[in-house]
Amino acid sequence: MSTTSTSSRPRVRKGAGNPDDDSKPGPNRIICSLQSTGRIGKSTVAQALISWFGFAGVEFAAIDADGEHQTLSRWYPEIVTRLPFRETDDLLPILNQTGSMPAMLIDYPAQSTQGLLAAFAHFQAFDFFESKNTRLTSLIFASDERPAMASAAEIITTFGPRSDYIILKNPARFQSEIFMHSQLAKMLAEYSSPTIEIGRITRTTLDHLDAEAAKAKKALTFREAEKLLPAGSVIELQSWRNRLFAQFEDVCDLLLAAEVDKRVERPQSLVTAKVDPYTCNDEQCPEQARDPATARGAVDGNQRQRPSHGGCSSLLFSGGG
Repeated sequence: MSTTSTSSRPRVRKGAGNPDDDSKPGPNRIICSLQSTGRIGKSTVAQALISWFGFAGVEFAAIDADGEHQTLSRWYPEIVTRLPFRETDDLLPILNQTGSMPAMLIDYPAQSTQGLLAAFAHFQAFDFFESKNTRLTSLIFASDERPAMASAAEIITTFGPRSDYIILKNPARFQSEIFMHSQLAKMLAEYSSPTIEIGRITRTTLDHLDAEAAKAKKALTFREAEKLLPAGSVIELQSWRNRLFAQFEDVCDLLLAAEVDKRVERPQSLVTAKVDPYTCNDEQCPEQARDPATARGAVDGNQRQRPSHGGCSSLLFSGGG
């Protein structure tokens, strides 16, 4: 396969696989966020992706490049490799892992955008990715905060069409109205960038998670904590995870080289039926023969007339008597 065709042209999304030949797998993927802001949900999304990879049976590698917080490696000490990024030279060991798995997830530290962009330039990272049949997917968190928007602009203008992008909204952590009406949203639209929304988890469930983590004296993933939580919190976390899994499946062409076979069961949406509460279901009801407007009763102020017979119990009335 020619990797040149996947590295520089604007992307038209049409499903996982090779853009030139749907019968062949697409490029391997590196998935990461380089934005300079913390507490927006980067590690939470990384945890959700690892959980999805495991559910779908996808081979992956995960790197914790955040030497200060080490959140990902504390959650998954057995499967996450620690390769802290602090300066340009630290990117090389990370780049050397490229292509080792169909998907590689990297959790970079906050406040490192400029350092990472300089390191990408120094090592000609995109040429290296191309040589390994690998393409970058940049996670862009649509936060209205100035550092988040400024670093997003740096990333998008520097990488351009050499990267793919996924927009992430996290209403529980940040507002996105300004971002979604800015030039950033227009730029991302040119690359057909999809949007994923991270659901809210109630404070009650988060408090239970913190309490169980304190008891265990270690960081707990959502899956680890589920067996320790009250039933309502378990249901909430499972629903939260399934909604994210469904969204990952919808954009799997930007996360994986090929479609996944195992998919999450998607609940049917609740639909409210349209019912006229003033329509009588009794076929013998004399109101059925009347004009529909009349059958509803003549309205005078807050009074609605009762029907003239006693057998119609499906009509709604107001007033005393």
